[in-house]
Amino acid sequence: MKKRWLVTLMVMTLVLSLTVPSAAFFGFGDDDEDEPTKITYWTTQVESSRLEVIKGLAKKFTEETGIEVKVVPVEENDFSTKLSAAQAGNKLPQVMEMGVQKILRLGNAGLLDIEAAGDVINSYGRDDFYQGPLEMTQVANGDGNYAVPFHGWVQGIWYREDWFEEAGLEAPTNWENILKAAKHFHKPDQKQYGIIFGTKKDAYARQTFTQFALSNDARVFNEEGELVYNSPEMLETYKYLKDLANYTQPGPETWRDGRNLFLNDQVAMMFYSTYIMSDLVGENMVEKTGFASKMEHSSAATFGQVVGLSITSTNSDAKEEAAKKFVKFLHDKKNYIEFLHMAPGGMNPVRKSIAQSKEYKDNKTISVYGDKATEIASGLDNIGKFGFVGGKVFPKMGDIGARYVIGDSINQMTERDWEAQKALDYATNKMKEIVNE
Repeated sequence: MKKRWLVTLMVMTLVLSLTVPSAAFFGFGDDDEDEPTKITYWTTQVESSRLEVIKGLAKKFTEETGIEVKVVPVEENDFSTKLSAAQAGNKLPQVMEMGVQKILRLGNAGLLDIEAAGDVINSYGRDDFYQGPLEMTQVANGDGNYAVPFHGWVQGIWYREDWFEEAGLEAPTNWENILKAAKHFHKPDQKQYGIIFGTKKDAYARQTFTQFALSNDARVFNEEGELVYNSPEMLETYKYLKDLANYTQPGPETWRDGRNLFLNDQVAMMFYSTYIMSDLVGENMVEKTGFASKMEHSSAATFGQVVGLSITSTNSDAKEEAAKKFVKFLHDKKNYIEFLHMAPGGMNPVRKSIAQSKEYKDNKTISVYGDKATEIASGLDNIGKFGFVGGKVFPKMGDIGARYVIGDSINQMTERDWEAQKALDYATNKMKEIVNE
């Protein structure tokens, strides 16, 4: 009798294990993680001063809502490894702060909650967000977003506005104006140069080149993922840069050259991100400096980076609601501005109402710029990158970038005097090898 009872108990246990779904099966994590009042937030802001601010915001959120937030700093270079481990261990965080390349990859893999992101965006109104960040985080078919845009930096041409005004020159916002100004200000015998852009085999060369190429509708891939680098538009871009390179400092240029020459009054124009804003304040150069974030030729283009807040799709209903509340909390005006002011100028608001607000400008760096700060942030409207087209991300662009293919070809053209077509063919062949690996 006792033996029969034991067999019955074992059968019942087996049936229950097969018929009752576990939390882990649905991706909710283990028991101690499946608490509706606890969520995990991954952030790539790993500096101690920034983490102090973020943890302070998380504590404030907990006090207001009762929802506990575990803040986990993740180094950019460790992100993919930690993500793989989290997936394998069924421990995905509820909220992740990350760049658009990662957002699109995870979104395409079905790991991000499109509906939750849409709810937060719509709560503020889509019209309040700059168009560029919305487009860069959107689903391939345009039906929703993989993340709520959070902040971004913009690259463009920083130029000596006082020099331009004195010379009666228009701002360097298009190819014609840029070349005209570079010729005018180039006085190498006086150690003064027209412009600095990337001409070394490095990431800076690719970044500066990207803006020229996108402004001419020249891309690396089309929407089908086909390599279309060797195009008439790209050749025109190479030819233009070969000409423009005549008005730079001799030798291969890097971002350090641009920064140092600009701060020492030795160059009229240089490419740099908005992270230079605090340096310009320190050198009392804000009033003398203009910023052309948008470049125009056949199209308008801006280069930069957008960071978003993604909510993972493996959450229980309670955790999803908690995650949405936290993302919305970080976007609420006071909290959002406190976050952005951790890196004034480097972190630009993706919402127009915030960029225009007096509270955002109430910062020792940003206040010096006044309305220019809003103008700088508005550069996010036309932001673009080579790595994705129409909401699709092409991972091979990461490999192309890591091997500095574009910078290498620009360097060969400007330093070894290659013809534009030869440099373009060289880069195209290198890209084909990488794509076919």
